[in-house]
Amino acid sequence: MTDLISAPARHRLARITRWHPGLREVPLDRLLLGGQNGMTAAAFASALGDPLWPSRRVVDGPHAALLDLAAAGGPGAVPDAAILASSYGRMARVCVRRTGRFFGATDEAGVVTQARSFLARAAGEPVDLPTGALHSPPGQPVLAVPVADSDCLQVLDGHHRVALAAAAGLSSLPVRVRRGAITTPLQDLLRAMSWLDGGRELYQPVVAPELEARWPTVRCCVDRLEAMESFLRGRDQLAGSYLDVASCYGWFVRHLGDLGLDAEGIERDPLGATLGRIVYGLDPARIRTGDAVALLRGSHETWDVVSCFSLLHHFVLGRGSCDAVELVRLLDQATGRVLFLDTGQEHERWFRKSLRGWDPTYIREFLLEHTTFDEVLDLGPDRDAVPPYEDNYGRHLFACVRAA
Repeated sequence: MTDLISAPARHRLARITRWHPGLREVPLDRLLLGGQNGMTAAAFASALGDPLWPSRRVVDGPHAALLDLAAAGGPGAVPDAAILASSYGRMARVCVRRTGRFFGATDEAGVVTQARSFLARAAGEPVDLPTGALHSPPGQPVLAVPVADSDCLQVLDGHHRVALAAAAGLSSLPVRVRRGAITTPLQDLLRAMSWLDGGRELYQPVVAPELEARWPTVRCCVDRLEAMESFLRGRDQLAGSYLDVASCYGWFVRHLGDLGLDAEGIERDPLGATLGRIVYGLDPARIRTGDAVALLRGSHETWDVVSCFSLLHHFVLGRGSCDAVELVRLLDQATGRVLFLDTGQEHERWFRKSLRGWDPTYIREFLLEHTTFDEVLDLGPDRDAVPPYEDNYGRHLFACVRAA
């Protein structure tokens, strides 16, 4: 059938079917950085060495940063060296290195010229807008494509115009929207984590605009952190070494490290260390990758403080590489002073039959019976029993303590 349609007609048809009709008014803070100089956003993120490039708002990106740099003294007040050293200059130089050009620029002098033209436009100075060399025709709307499972769109063309609109005080722009949807590298990594099985959830908090609307956070984590910090500080024990068993993305490793502990984690999925580096700035060497039981069995190390969240019930249910008693004994052996632990409980909808009897009283007695700790203290339930998990969680946190 397509043989009966001329090539120009096919191109016109493709343009019509590829884009939604009309323009959509889109808040500027929902527009994310996209590809550069013919590279896709993911390809440019790889070239830049920044996996979070497509997870950053345009208003927080290099185009807006360059405008902020010039805001105090005008476009002429920014030295050439400062332009080249800026995130805008780095973006442009990566484009030149990878594709041979950044708009009309093919070297650092051209990058500076391009940047100064942009700054002049922002200052309201008369500028002859270039055509060709990857510049959009005058009057062209910003082009964008929806980000899957999100209320954000990725800019395909028009980053400079979005940054200029923000600098002018606008809160939204009319945008031409392409049909279909894309995913960001961060979304792809999160979906690839083995425990998610391709689902759309965050087990620990991750801050990114494309995750805000439709990626629920399973465990808020802040409640655990507050309880642990308060407990350790109250006993003057907020120091020493720390191990988080089943550390997932490494949220607790990062935050206990920020509190001054020498923090590390154990996580079976290698992507845990990768995500920890990307979203929390963790050194991947702080995450030991492998089965927690095997790693603890093979280690004679102890850590002053150990945590193990929502792992024990998997062993109670026969999903682990040993039974629940051996797991808590291994955690006991690894702990110098305090073990923080929670587990699934019988009140949760998904465990009402399979974990019958596992309430806070029984869990405390189980820990006292099968470990050598002097005290097991109930620090209360978590704050995770909220929609869409209102029938689950509310798990009690226990502090297993050795006498001083």
